[in-house]
Amino acid sequence: MIEQAVRIGTFFGIPVRIHWTFLLIFAYILFTGLSEGHSMQMILVEMVFMLCMFVCVVLHEFGHALTARRYKIRTEDIILLPIGGVARLRNMPAKPVQELWVAIMGPMVNLVIAILLFTFLMFKNGWNQWVSQVDAEGLVMNWQNFLFILMVANLGLLVFNMIPAFPMDGGRVLRAFLAMWLGRLNATKWATRIGQIICVVLILTGVYYGAWTLALIGLFIFLSAGQEYRSVVVEDRIQNKSLAMCARKINDHLLEYQTAEEAMQILISTGQSSFLVTDLEGRTMGYTTAARIVQSVKQSPQTRIRDITTTEYGILQGHTPLTVVIQYFRTHQPFVVVHNENGEPTHYADPEVVENFLRLTERA
Repeated sequence: MIEQAVRIGTFFGIPVRIHWTFLLIFAYILFTGLSEGHSMQMILVEMVFMLCMFVCVVLHEFGHALTARRYKIRTEDIILLPIGGVARLRNMPAKPVQELWVAIMGPMVNLVIAILLFTFLMFKNGWNQWVSQVDAEGLVMNWQNFLFILMVANLGLLVFNMIPAFPMDGGRVLRAFLAMWLGRLNATKWATRIGQIICVVLILTGVYYGAWTLALIGLFIFLSAGQEYRSVVVEDRIQNKSLAMCARKINDHLLEYQTAEEAMQILISTGQSSFLVTDLEGRTMGYTTAARIVQSVKQSPQTRIRDITTTEYGILQGHTPLTVVIQYFRTHQPFVVVHNENGEPTHYADPEVVENFLRLTERA
């Protein structure tokens, strides 16, 4: 996802990115507007409204991110998607009350925006005039109703996000409350179950009334809840475990001048998922993966290893918690090296190595 998002700026030290599919919204507005015979002015109003909504979404995500910063939790970035925004926190707060505040401050931003818009509309022409105008014209998108509809939309975001369907904000608030008595793992399990029941209701409602967007949202949240629960299960299993427990000793590495065909023979004999790549003098040049080697053998067996080597990789200490290692894989490079006291690489780990370790510990 991050690879397909374009950075538009950095605010409060947090990068903000837009996924390329974000542009599809404006293409959809233009297409539906023209097909339904809307004027270009009305289409323009709808596009400006959508931009304002996503500004509100960004502010919502900053509500999460800046609150998390108070608890010394770093936000990698904020990504805008067609379905909304995502603040990628490096980790969730360990204490339930902290997660409660982080989760609730996003919707509270939408509440503040709605209150400010309400106050402005009331002092500008009087609230009754706006309500009468909307009653007379209907909730039609135009410049006269723009701020009123934007206020209503923010209230809608507030209500929607506070639905107790994990992993939405309301679901995280629910988990935070449950965790105060049940612990994080059991709280996540119950928050997931409650959220998935709500999602089933949303899906059935959407199918019954032909509201397919509602049904898709329900399905998306249902699947996300299951994924989040599995992540928490993994986190619970790796508590008090370090990189040194799962890292593999570097017995075999590749030389950058070797061919993919030669590397394939080493791959077959070792079964490694990743390889450290060095030059003739033993200096580390980077790493390559078994998948790249296999692909190169199929396309061009004489490809040099240096041509399929990634030069960026992580250097972590053996005592690094496994939770930090997994997060590093998600946000940086899927390959880390452990050095000895002399600065020489001795062990390595990648997602497959960690996954195999967790599988073995689960059986044990």
